[in-house]
Amino acid sequence: MINITEIELSKMLTDAAKIGAEMAFRRFVRYNYTEAARCLGIDPKTLSKRISERKIHATDGLITGEEIDSYLRSGASIQ
Repeated sequence: MINITEIELSKMLTDAAKIGAEMAFRRFVRYNYTEAARCLGIDPKTLSKRISERKIHATDGLITGEEIDSYLRSGASIQ
């Protein structure tokens, strides 16, 4: 059995809520190509190639965090 104090439990729940909120908001952020490439760990030229191949979708020259997450979840090869 694991015993934790009420203060420790409260801190754990607060930290978990912060992490969850950050993850949710990150999906709605819109990145320019340079920022999106940095998030993916690839060169902006490679990102442009993925966009032209329609593997990543851009709207008005921006890429949403949701699109980045979707691309990464798809298991697509980054390099």
